[in-house]
Amino acid sequence: MNADSPPAADEPSWVPFQRHNDLYRVKVTSCCCQYELVSQGGQYLILRPAPGGGYEETARGIYRATIGVWDRLIIEHAGHHRHQPR
Repeated sequence: MNADSPPAADEPSWVPFQRHNDLYRVKVTSCCCQYELVSQGGQYLILRPAPGGGYEETARGIYRATIGVWDRLIIEHAGHHRHQPR
């Protein structure tokens, strides 16, 4: 996908992370810290480092919806590691 094309239907949409006054808690981090599943103010979301600093978020909402996106990202991420030379 290039920067000008819209995301695929099953690809999450990433937006700049807006930290609110609530604390956020990291629940789990992917193997190389590419993604973090966090909770904040009763909601769950997924963070990733943003180009140029800061974070981007996706899938903010209830646990069931967010964990579904998390699972898809982690499966895809693990596939990238399997295909990299050691």
